[in-house]
Amino acid sequence: MFSLNAYRPWHLLSAALLLSPTLSAPSAYPLSSASMERMGDCIDYQIPVTTRTEAQVWGLPKFSSNFDVSAFILSLIRRTTVPPTIPFNPFKGTRNVTGNYTIGATFCSPKNASKGGHEKTVLLATHGLGYDRRYWIPTFNTSEYSFAEYAVSKGYSVFMYDRVGTGKSSRVSGYTESQSSNHLAILASLTKSVRSGQYTGNLGQPSKVVHVGHSFGSILTHTLVEQDPTLSDGIILTGTGYNETAFPSFFEGARLNIANTVSPGKYRGLDSGYLAFADIYGNVATFFNPADFDPEALWYTQHIAQPLAAIELLPAASGNPGATNFTGPVMILTGEIDLGNCAGNCNGLLEHPAREIFRKAEPFKTAVHPRAGHGINFNPNATGAFGVMTDFLAESGL
Repeated sequence: MFSLNAYRPWHLLSAALLLSPTLSAPSAYPLSSASMERMGDCIDYQIPVTTRTEAQVWGLPKFSSNFDVSAFILSLIRRTTVPPTIPFNPFKGTRNVTGNYTIGATFCSPKNASKGGHEKTVLLATHGLGYDRRYWIPTFNTSEYSFAEYAVSKGYSVFMYDRVGTGKSSRVSGYTESQSSNHLAILASLTKSVRSGQYTGNLGQPSKVVHVGHSFGSILTHTLVEQDPTLSDGIILTGTGYNETAFPSFFEGARLNIANTVSPGKYRGLDSGYLAFADIYGNVATFFNPADFDPEALWYTQHIAQPLAAIELLPAASGNPGATNFTGPVMILTGEIDLGNCAGNCNGLLEHPAREIFRKAEPFKTAVHPRAGHGINFNPNATGAFGVMTDFLAESGL
């Protein structure tokens, strides 16, 4: 068991960001470590994307205090077998929306591609709630925690982006444009651009595009291939599962508050629809194994944390997408101690009903990563999880 009160450099930096209303998140952040620069070529992009979607219209009053957030969370997780029996629905209809956004992204490919390598396979990675693309390409202890660095070392190319509302992507309302239909439209647009050879540097047009998701990013990835199976040659879903009864645990552990009441000044341009952990203990409870974690990694994630939009919580509350006709390779990998997906014990829970949902996938594999919580990339032996993922890709001919 580790003490959160121990001296750590990220501890001091995060504390300053949390306590001072005059400080804000850095206007720019480096995404390439020295080791990545030796083995790979990385390019940062600001990508224009236009979406046209049928959007849900928020029907509740906007949050004016954290008591409102508590009431919203209770409505979200309460059982529907007791009055009121009608499932919680905060919407009042739909409308057609056109949106224009700028999406921050990074593409990395191996510097010295080997004969018969995988550099023409691009791993298109979508982060989950609470992060931006730095979930995949952190600058802290990269040999232990950087998925991008590990994948490039194995010969793969990686495209990562900030979901709208996070990182260096456009700021939008937490009550409207952050909803899953818009995220999905942006993912589909980026996929088509990458498949055509845009935003891939000197690599040109890829031979394969494999989608990799974490948590909410896995839900988006699943929905993407359900709606258009031709967009992906394979998918890896991490930090996810199909045990719907465990979701209340995530909300209870997170202890969400309006982001700008937690870190005044840190998240400029975001409205009260964006929520964040009330403190670092909500972070460790929901994303880590509280009995086994690296305190420096925890404080780093607290520093780079991104608020989640209230409207983004609704797909999680209503479960995962249904059956799919996707026929490509599928892997589901989740931490053993994942709170939100398995109530803290994923052993024996991943294979079914996922195998039935992806009944046409070939090959299909599930894996439980030992000792890890929900945020696999910053948990113990993250490189072991990365190895399982890249081995699966290679064995699947990707």
